[in-house]
Amino acid sequence: MSNDSVLMARRAIEALRAGVPNRDAVRQLPVFQGDITQKFTETLWEVQQAPANDVTPRSMAVSGSFGSGKSHLLAYLRHVAIEHNFVCSQVVISKETPLFDPLKLLRSAVETATVSETAGRAVPEILFAGKFDRDRFAELVRWVCEQPVLGDRITPLLRIIDERPAGGEEFLDEIAWEWSGYPMRVSAIRSALKEIGCQAEYRVKTMPRRELGLSLWRFLPRLFQAAGYSGWVTLIDEGELMLRYSKLQRAKSYAQVARLTGTAKDFKISGFVPVFSVTDDFWATAEAEKRDSEIPEWLRDRGRPGDAELARDAEAGMKFLRRAKPLRPARGEEFTELRERVRDLHSLAFNWNAPPAREREALSSRSVREHVKSWITEWDLMLLYPDYRPEVVIEDVKTDYSEDKDLSHENSEAAEGME
Repeated sequence: MSNDSVLMARRAIEALRAGVPNRDAVRQLPVFQGDITQKFTETLWEVQQAPANDVTPRSMAVSGSFGSGKSHLLAYLRHVAIEHNFVCSQVVISKETPLFDPLKLLRSAVETATVSETAGRAVPEILFAGKFDRDRFAELVRWVCEQPVLGDRITPLLRIIDERPAGGEEFLDEIAWEWSGYPMRVSAIRSALKEIGCQAEYRVKTMPRRELGLSLWRFLPRLFQAAGYSGWVTLIDEGELMLRYSKLQRAKSYAQVARLTGTAKDFKISGFVPVFSVTDDFWATAEAEKRDSEIPEWLRDRGRPGDAELARDAEAGMKFLRRAKPLRPARGEEFTELRERVRDLHSLAFNWNAPPAREREALSSRSVREHVKSWITEWDLMLLYPDYRPEVVIEDVKTDYSEDKDLSHENSEAAEGME
């Protein structure tokens, strides 16, 4: 056996022991969700075949209990997306990445966006490579110029990229940050335009942070396509954490889901495939405990500017998440295959012949993660103490959906206006 194989097996076992699948674990363990993976592959093909300005909604939502394999599935879908020439991001909803904030969500998505399993961040990679298809780049410029919000800010940056002024690498780096959600100073844009002698052609404006976030969600998939990629896939995990937000923030989160999935009335994205993951009790909790189905009416009764549109989009986001496709448990031979794959990995990782794991209750009554971690724990102890026969005890963990003030905290980020 090679050192590389042993190292791969150890990385996979450590990830599985921690309950967080990495690339090695995903490659070695099967995904028993054929209907979901097939639908996802078909969706990618549809995007690849669609015309440039097609904005047909193409999105998915999956649900499953804690430890049922949602994160493992999303990691597998990432591998599939990259194989099909898509830029792919993997985002986990957290305090730093709240679903209700378009710009912070965008920043996380761009930070994790890659064009291959080994490449760095997609936006700098694409800008510094500079290998744009001329026709697609020209179409991108035309489209941006037609957008009332995007045009004043993004058109001059595309001109700078096309002209490549002196000191171009420094400008490209600043543009990469701009398109990662960290805007350039207006003076820096004007300086770059001056270098190419067209500062008088453009009126560069500041852009409010919310508009910047929403604009980049629409712009980046088209940028990726102009660079020769099929589009942008964004995998969003642990969406159920939105239930710990305040009432208004949950409304904003549902509206954000609607925008990204193309189900909002006035917000469409071309070349974009979002996949959301939530727990299987998400909507039951949202409806019975949080009474989120009443949020649209609450917003309409409140009657503040923008509330009617927010209510409309929140309803669309709720409708989308209610239809989340449930993950199914492994069945019969699939479960046996999973157990033997993990056993082989443990044997390879620690240079021994792991004994067969003891039979346990049906998988449908416990999560995949619980089974995998119990097998690994049992083998770890038997490797250290060959004569010992451990009895692994598992306790259920109930998901806490109570409002979290820290999780739902909003930062002003130095005022609403940003350069």
